[in-house]
Amino acid sequence: MSTRDERIALNNASGPENSGLTPEPHPAPAWPDLGPHDEAARAAVAGIAALLGRPIPEKETEPRTASEWLARTWKVNEAVLETVSRPVSPVLHLLYGFVLGRWIAAHADEVTQRGPERRAPQMARLDLGSGTGVTVPTAGTVLFPAGTRDEQPVAIETGYQFGDPFLTAHAMPGHRDVAERALDALSADLAADHPYRGRTLQAAAPGRLTIKPVTPTPQGRADLVLPREVWHEVDLFCAGVTTRRDTLRALGHSTSRGLLLAGPPGVGKTKLARVIATELKGTLTVVLVTADVLRTWMTELYEEVRTLGPCLVVLEEIDSVGGKDSRGSTSFGEFLDALDGARTTDDVLTVATTNDPGSLDPAVKRPGRFDTILEVPPPDAEGRKAILDLYLPPRAGVDTGLVSSFLDGATGADLREVARRSLLEHGADELTTDQVLDIATSGRWKPAPVAGNYL
Repeated sequence: MSTRDERIALNNASGPENSGLTPEPHPAPAWPDLGPHDEAARAAVAGIAALLGRPIPEKETEPRTASEWLARTWKVNEAVLETVSRPVSPVLHLLYGFVLGRWIAAHADEVTQRGPERRAPQMARLDLGSGTGVTVPTAGTVLFPAGTRDEQPVAIETGYQFGDPFLTAHAMPGHRDVAERALDALSADLAADHPYRGRTLQAAAPGRLTIKPVTPTPQGRADLVLPREVWHEVDLFCAGVTTRRDTLRALGHSTSRGLLLAGPPGVGKTKLARVIATELKGTLTVVLVTADVLRTWMTELYEEVRTLGPCLVVLEEIDSVGGKDSRGSTSFGEFLDALDGARTTDDVLTVATTNDPGSLDPAVKRPGRFDTILEVPPPDAEGRKAILDLYLPPRAGVDTGLVSSFLDGATGADLREVARRSLLEHGADELTTDQVLDIATSGRWKPAPVAGNYL
């Protein structure tokens, strides 16, 4: 026997199978940190190990999706998770994030959060007005253990799919009701404590519909001179959601109404709408609507209004979307559909203005869309005097009745400009009737191009 054969025989004789000992299994080697080229290095090492007959098990990858992460956490098959998804608007996406942030804060020591695609959770700022705001989750998954939000564990996922926001609840197999309850609870909590309710909001559309709190200048009735019958109609309109609300509802009437303010430019339509908004703010949420929303996002706007409780929507100068020449356009149809949709929700008041009600399509003015068309007339002689008294210094002793007699047909905006021009030319201390009368009759208060050559 050769020396090599002797070594082999000796080794075999002293091996575990001959010694009566059980061979110890070789532990699977742990993966070291292979630096910036981890994946390539890992593949090379694994290939060499396989050639030597010692294959290394692949390293478990991090889960990419919320459902994959939850399936591993709950130790169940991903395919049998109970998942309930609901599309949400961009506005509601932030507001649901506001509620979800409160839930997280209430169970801060118990929840687990995970971002999308192995990243950290994404956050965005929710504007609360007056320069304040709060950071809310907009993309990520929050796992609430059993005993926090429900007897069973539940996870809330928020994020975007193809650019559109969504909200999803995940629950254990056989507990779809837990997922449904979680989403319903989010909606209920938002309805119970909406951060925008009772405030003045601006609806704009810089690409998509946005709604943010604003601080408007308060307007009171003392700042606006109108006939008594106009104020009476305004009070009847507001009563639908104030003093007469319960009576209307008890008898099966809708408390949603529409008021169309009509009249030439300068008679005070916009100011009247702002007076209504000032008086109802707090009792109602006030939404001031820009022209771009009026043309494109009316359906979405009234969908958002449903979450704001009793609401006043102010639409200025609807001639551009509701005129007779607009019939057949997409904007015209959506505008009518939005007005009709407002009636499916109680406690929504809509105030709109138009310079020429005759130019509006009859479909816009029919009952059920605008219950009242209120003509706001130019002031009469008594009204003109009252407006001049409002804008001229009382100590000057100007005979405003005389001046107003020369301004028949002038609007409130015209009279305010007469007063302003008089103060600019003569000041307040030595202002006389003759000076104001000269300005009123000369027409210098009217806008006119200035003659001259300019570079």
